[in-house]
Amino acid sequence: MKITILVDNYATQLPSLSKRLLSEWGFAAYIHDYKILYDTGLTGTALINNMKALGIDPNEPDYLVISHRHIDHTGGVRKFLENRTRPITMIAHINLFTKAYAKDEKGNLEDISVDFTENDLKNRGVNLVLIKEPYKLFNDVIVSGQIPRMWGPSHLGAVTDDIPDDMALYIKHPKGLIAITGCGHSGVENIVEYGFQITGLSRLYAMIGGLHFLGLSEDRVRQVVNYLVSKAPDIVVGTHCTGIMGMSALYNAMPKAFRVGGVGLVIEL
Repeated sequence: MKITILVDNYATQLPSLSKRLLSEWGFAAYIHDYKILYDTGLTGTALINNMKALGIDPNEPDYLVISHRHIDHTGGVRKFLENRTRPITMIAHINLFTKAYAKDEKGNLEDISVDFTENDLKNRGVNLVLIKEPYKLFNDVIVSGQIPRMWGPSHLGAVTDDIPDDMALYIKHPKGLIAITGCGHSGVENIVEYGFQITGLSRLYAMIGGLHFLGLSEDRVRQVVNYLVSKAPDIVVGTHCTGIMGMSALYNAMPKAFRVGGVGLVIEL
């Protein structure tokens, strides 16, 4: 199975140079085997540039899964749809269109909501599926739905709500659970343990995506890292809001499992 990072804060891979890939604040990944695009980044510019540079036709995905409603994950939806000529099924949480805000360094509120409406999507041939409970795309692929915060704290950073719409993508692999997350606002322990609960698996094979270590205390980062170490995953790719210091902590604790993310990274599973 193959997953390609299409949008990330960082350009760390050689293809970033040779193929002129673009990075931006945000996240998007493509799960090739199931033709699932997970998130779209901030603007769509990086997404479309990188898809085309890496030989992924924007018409190829059959599904668009939105991790949560923040603009750095949904801002590329418009441009992605503009570059398609066929319909697509889009799965998102029921409060996709609820306003979202974050506080800047001075305490001012910044609107980080989606920049499209339901009618915009319908006009582009989108079959919009809004969910709250787990949603099975394939026998071995499940969109988490709303993740309970039962096993650990949330990772909220500067946002002003609990982000109930934060949804992971779970893949049942022969080697265990693959958990893909946009920002990990639900908290790593909750994402993994809920994945075990709804898939019936008991081993974490891979953790991929933003883990939102930014803004966390050193103690909390240590807790998360220790938790992941206890699960002994084969692969950990911390992207986007994991932050440089968070990636460093993961690498130091799990040097064999950790991989540097960045646009153009291809993860073979």
